[in-house]
Amino acid sequence: MDRSNGSKSNNCYLWRHMLKARFNISILFILPIIFLASCKVMLPEGISPDSWYISEDQKVAIRFETAKQGEYVSLDRALSPPKPFRHSRLGKVSKLKLSGGPDFKGQFNVYYDRFIIANKDKSQGFRQYITRVFPGPPYRYTEPITNDIVMEEVMYGSAPGFYESKTIEKRPDMSYTKVIFEVAGDISTSIFSSDIPLHMDIYQPLGDTQINRPLIVLLHAGAFIVGDKRDELVSMLAQDYARKGYVVASVNYRLGYVFLPGRYSNLERAMYRAVQDTRAALRYLSHHKDTYRIDPDMIFLGGNSAGGITSLNTTLMDEPEVWSSSRGSILRMQSDLGCLDCSTNDLRGPFTIRGAINMWGAVHTLDIIQEHDQTPLLLIHGNKDEIVPYHFDYPFTNVSGVVSAFFSNKIHGSSSILEHTRTLGMEHSLYTFEGMGHEPHFGDDNLIDSLVYKTIHDEILGFISEELFPTIDPVYGPEIVTPNSPPANYTIETQNYNHYHFECDHCLILNETPNSARIVWIKGEEAYPLRVAGTGSHGQVTVDSLLILPESHK
Repeated sequence: MDRSNGSKSNNCYLWRHMLKARFNISILFILPIIFLASCKVMLPEGISPDSWYISEDQKVAIRFETAKQGEYVSLDRALSPPKPFRHSRLGKVSKLKLSGGPDFKGQFNVYYDRFIIANKDKSQGFRQYITRVFPGPPYRYTEPITNDIVMEEVMYGSAPGFYESKTIEKRPDMSYTKVIFEVAGDISTSIFSSDIPLHMDIYQPLGDTQINRPLIVLLHAGAFIVGDKRDELVSMLAQDYARKGYVVASVNYRLGYVFLPGRYSNLERAMYRAVQDTRAALRYLSHHKDTYRIDPDMIFLGGNSAGGITSLNTTLMDEPEVWSSSRGSILRMQSDLGCLDCSTNDLRGPFTIRGAINMWGAVHTLDIIQEHDQTPLLLIHGNKDEIVPYHFDYPFTNVSGVVSAFFSNKIHGSSSILEHTRTLGMEHSLYTFEGMGHEPHFGDDNLIDSLVYKTIHDEILGFISEELFPTIDPVYGPEIVTPNSPPANYTIETQNYNHYHFECDHCLILNETPNSARIVWIKGEEAYPLRVAGTGSHGQVTVDSLLILPESHK
């Protein structure tokens, strides 16, 4: 017998046996590792940590804090305490074990904004908690929505007159009164032209897509003989308000009149032509409301000095109150200026002035203000104004009251207007610049004082906001919530605003409509602010809050 061959055969057998044994032992170690790896608990891909997921059927909302655990709340009560849950996984099967609540077991499938746990018996869906977008700043009409604006000059009509614009050089040694009288002397020697083209500048926020925007129309100063639509104050206001989302028009109107002693009617006719032109500009803007995306029933008209006078007359004057001096006179060689809407253009666009701003202007008679004139007025005036009186007096008393009486009648300034409107039961606003005179925004260096300008800007903005931003409608719903009551319903009867948005912390808004919300408050806070935002037809937003208290704070 060849022992050497047998020995070799046995050796091979032993080696094979040893290798097989080692392989089996390796498998015993590897299989548990593979098995444990397959059971490793990981946050399913697509699940947003710290985001709530809601099951409508089971009336629970869960939130993963880690891959293995999180918290849940019941959705069948107004005040719900958070409770823990655990997430485990065996192979492809996940299990959510809710402490004191239902368990969910099955294969975890994640979609865009939801996930489903499905097994052979049933499937349970959870949607990601997403609420309607709550309007955030910047809020249009109260703060800038852009730094970029666009300005367009348009011709809105034409009419017989002297001229539409006469700018004056700003010099430290040139007083306002001296400029007026120098120009007035030139006017007395000029003649009427056949037709004067009249223009306005229209300012808008660049790239704005909002429709149905409110309109601010501004009129410059100049005693009806000088001035231009690009007056420094008017231009600054126009640009600032356009940045806040308004459409703003700065309007040129006909200037000039023959400056003769005893001929006050000449000044009246100049004021009347300014009213006609302003109304024509408003008709033009209303006619082109779609082009400029404006609401012709939400117009605010304002101006400084002569512009303030024109704003008041345009707002308050009705056809029966038109001055007799506007009619033709053969003796005075004056033509009939026509009715209020019988000049400058033949457009018929309707409009509504919702508020008038008078900056250091006046009216020549209080009879123009009747009880039916309910348009709100904002009056801004320096109580030491000697050019347009703060009370009832002649204009230009800084020159001479006696001289002024030859050219003008006494007029009623802002204080006199306010006193009269109060006797009629009207509550208008008056801001007085104490100890300041005419054009209070100009400092001694003929530059605009930034603090005075800000006051003017803010007073006008606040005045407009009173009309544009009504109060939020009442919110109906529980202000004290308990764990034993059903989810809290909050509703609003929409009257002042088109629709509402709701927002809160430590809560879940289950359902939200344009005027209601059903809310579960998560127990653990001392108080819960419920924020409400009303959105109007002009894109304006008002935000208010209601404080909700848990039962223990009753």
